[in-house]
Amino acid sequence: MALASNSGADSGATLTAMPIPAGTLGIGVAYDPSQAGMTSVARGVSLAVRNLNARGGNVRFVARTSTPGVTSAVQSATELRDDPGVIGVVGHSESGSSLDAIPVYEDVEHEGEHAVVAVSPTATSPRLTGHSEWFFRVCPNDLAASEAVARYALDSLGARRAAVIYRNDSYGRDWTAAFVRTFGSGGGEIVQRDPYLSGVTEWQAYAGYMRFREADVFLFPGSVEDAEEAIRAVRATGADIPFIGGDAASALTAKAREFAGARYTAFFDSREATTPVAAAFVEAFRAEFGVEPDQRAALAFDAALLIGEAGLAVGADRARIREWISRVGSDIPPLDGVAGPIAFDEHHDPKDRRVIVALVEAP
Repeated sequence: MALASNSGADSGATLTAMPIPAGTLGIGVAYDPSQAGMTSVARGVSLAVRNLNARGGNVRFVARTSTPGVTSAVQSATELRDDPGVIGVVGHSESGSSLDAIPVYEDVEHEGEHAVVAVSPTATSPRLTGHSEWFFRVCPNDLAASEAVARYALDSLGARRAAVIYRNDSYGRDWTAAFVRTFGSGGGEIVQRDPYLSGVTEWQAYAGYMRFREADVFLFPGSVEDAEEAIRAVRATGADIPFIGGDAASALTAKAREFAGARYTAFFDSREATTPVAAAFVEAFRAEFGVEPDQRAALAFDAALLIGEAGLAVGADRARIREWISRVGSDIPPLDGVAGPIAFDEHHDPKDRRVIVALVEAP
């Protein structure tokens, strides 16, 4: 698959809140501009739509968002579901929003009459596994990610004494439990395991205890804002303990000068874009937007591409689109995605997708 460059041709890639014109297939985007990373999601979807339209033929695609100002996941999902031109939705990006919106996409209130498939680029909660026949995701879940990080800490860093400070919610607790299990089975010891609450945590006390316990790796499933405070506190003690954050910590790259050396979990890294599809995506993204694509852009591209391929294969029938997507990776061959093969197991989780531990590099 080659990605089309922006040569001035009408791509139909601009995100719009207008109803879908007749004869056009709409790829909905659960776009909340108040959430971090939404610009990347929009850019990834726009490139996927351009790619689909560049193939020629009579089928045209457009990316459709909800009305400007709508930030509620339920309201956004309702607008997209109720537009008959939308054949599938990219989103939601957050696990909580996905859980809230799934009953809308299932159209529970009308017994499924208007149900539409949703494909999340980055919702990672294990609670979403098998949650709905109308929901899919193209990112590994938190359990797969934390297990991969545990193996990386053991094998690549040679760590044997881990400190874990986790956000005290389902994400932090689930991530930590999977990490502890895998790290312990590999001969590692958990020397610190503490929850935190944003805005009320004594980071210096946590950091001091981490140094006292002689931790040789610091795991942090939490937000990027709290990660920044935690890293600063540990460094202030004079300790040099390798930091590994969850996927949210990828935003540390925006302050690479300060946080160089920190690591984060990722499902795509443009520096490792070696497949033809990934390399073409990175090149097109750089040319169009003048920056490196992040994992949100790559995964949003894959989600939109999947929906578009389903539309090309079976037309605009929503039930047939859902059924076609569910077969990708079984009797339908995997698709070549930017972040790896696109294929699903029986729980609608992706198969054979990589988890990367990426490094924040100094500019």
